[in-house]
Amino acid sequence: MKALRPISILAPALALAGLGLAGGANAQTAESAAAAETAAKPSALSGWMFGYAPFDWHFSDAKKENDFEPDEQKHAYVWLIQAEKELDERHIAGFAYFKNSFGQPSQYAYYGWRFRPFDSVPGLFFKITGGVIHGYKFPYNKKIPFNNKHGWGLTAIPAVGYDFNKNWGGQINVLGNAGVMFQLNYTVR
Repeated sequence: MKALRPISILAPALALAGLGLAGGANAQTAESAAAAETAAKPSALSGWMFGYAPFDWHFSDAKKENDFEPDEQKHAYVWLIQAEKELDERHIAGFAYFKNSFGQPSQYAYYGWRFRPFDSVPGLFFKITGGVIHGYKFPYNKKIPFNNKHGWGLTAIPAVGYDFNKNWGGQINVLGNAGVMFQLNYTVR
């Protein structure tokens, strides 16, 4: 009987250890389920695209078109930062802050459509946006159509782009007959 006594002492300890292991397995399963649920939930920023355009190219030099414009006009360095929300598969809305061709801080709030017309090239997209633009103030207010001397106007901007992977892409914005802007995009998924 004395040989059984250590086993009888160990039996309850082993049973408790087994319950602990089973409880740990259940805890791991619960943790795994919570992690899977968190991974399945999209981020609050999901569907937002953030863009930066460090470079543009003007089709021609700045020209004096009206008597009230300065005699010596040159294009200033243009840059843009942008936040755009994908509302659904085709509809987008966004805001851009940029320095225009004449060195004036400017803003563009817009709504638009993005199309992926070719199934054989899924990364290729075309985009058209339209909205309110502000910043082309006197004496440069006549440089864009539908603009007043205080810098408020309406505009539309077409673009063509390509998504390199699920997060990174690039696009070329067509700025009327003035030029094009090259933009790098990061989309949160």
